[in-house]
Amino acid sequence: MSDKNYAQSIAGDLYHMIQSAQEQGVKVDTGFRNQALSSPSMTLTYLFLGKDDLLKVPALPPQVRNQIRRSNALATLELQTAKGKQTVGIHLIWASAKACSAIESEAEMLDGIQVQGLAAFTNQLKTVMRNDIPHTVDQQNPASAQE
Repeated sequence: MSDKNYAQSIAGDLYHMIQSAQEQGVKVDTGFRNQALSSPSMTLTYLFLGKDDLLKVPALPPQVRNQIRRSNALATLELQTAKGKQTVGIHLIWASAKACSAIESEAEMLDGIQVQGLAAFTNQLKTVMRNDIPHTVDQQNPASAQE
């Protein structure tokens, strides 16, 4: 899949998350979360946050702070470790000057994709998944882990 097609796919997914949340009565402009993927050792969550809430995050890197708009979507990765669940990645993947409720199409979502954040998220997710899949398969089928 090309980078452009991948960005279009993510934009479509984010758009449908907003639409689905609205259909469920969620006030999307005040922020919400969507847990997209979970396994025994990792969790992928999308956080939709407004500018004011996001600017309250301590130690927000300046390059991210400069990309924040009225509405934002972050992809977060958490891993289960010996110390419990730990966040290992937070990536700004979408930002728009419009409120989430005012986004009318996947094309509008695509316009707000943050290419650098999406690339960093994708690379980290690939690494985490590569490490997680054998572990998860072994937990699901203990006999194969011993072969």
